[in-house]
Amino acid sequence: MARNRCPNCKKRVPRKAERCPRCGTEVESRPPKWYERTSVTLCVAAVLAGIGFGFIHVIVSVEGPFGLPFDLAPRQHFGYREMVVDAGKIGALPYVAARLKYPLGCEVLRRLEYLPSSPTFETRMVYELREAMDRWYAEFEVATGRAPCPWQDRLQEPPQASETDPQGAAACNRRAVTYARQGKYADALSELATATRKDPVCAEAYYNRALVYLALGNLGQAASDLGQVVQIRPDSVEAYVERGLIHVTSERYDEAVADFSQAVEIEPTCAEAYLRRSMVRYAKGEQNAALQDVKKLRSLGVPVPSGFLHALQGGPLLDESTKDPPFRSRRRR
Repeated sequence: MARNRCPNCKKRVPRKAERCPRCGTEVESRPPKWYERTSVTLCVAAVLAGIGFGFIHVIVSVEGPFGLPFDLAPRQHFGYREMVVDAGKIGALPYVAARLKYPLGCEVLRRLEYLPSSPTFETRMVYELREAMDRWYAEFEVATGRAPCPWQDRLQEPPQASETDPQGAAACNRRAVTYARQGKYADALSELATATRKDPVCAEAYYNRALVYLALGNLGQAASDLGQVVQIRPDSVEAYVERGLIHVTSERYDEAVADFSQAVEIEPTCAEAYLRRSMVRYAKGEQNAALQDVKKLRSLGVPVPSGFLHALQGGPLLDESTKDPPFRSRRRR
């Protein structure tokens, strides 16, 4: 209750009292001020509004069904995470990055049909991102004059002088390379298994077996063998780059960035690792970090794919105008 002050003893007295209970001096009553009348009401309204926002999503950057510059959606559970969903910000990100960074926002946008909810759409968006990354790297190879290298040409053979034992690890590794280039993958894996058993620190055998597993689509075994390579040879740039590409395929983007970062730490002029890391950071929605890698490529005198630069500036992944946009400007009625 608001109080007045006694003009004599300066003590506070109840607002409705006519005299001071201490000295008996007559006190002139005053009307309560506006904030005294409404403080409790405002506090209750603020608490109710705060609780209410825990049960709704506020969708901005869209046109609601009644022509309003926002839309509302009930929440499936109480909480304040992603209370305000910015459809424009989510739509400007690559789909994979948006799904990882704003999972509730993507869910509510799909529920309101601002974002298609079909699993086919999700698969298509992930496929389009991978297709775009492959296209950008192919453009990079053309611009830098690099001819596409078949995986068989990346197989590592031991020097001839190391073949003193025809049944040794080096000889098994060489026979495995021959089998792999002939398409006899089972024989190649058998020889490589023998090589690693006879020489557990034969990095070439582990690396070659990883490439054969990649050709067969066994990403898990390939990543395991590449892990053995980097343990035996911590300075193997090729192993870090290959393992980073496996992580990209498996959508383990943090691990991919770590491997590409390790590669450029070992070889600061490794343009492929810079470009791969930049594309992964773009897929994660980290545009600023991706641009830093682009600047590094330019400082090395390496051309950057124009399609990738266009995507970093907010352009679409694909150029076809017939593709359906991933986000709608307004909800279906």
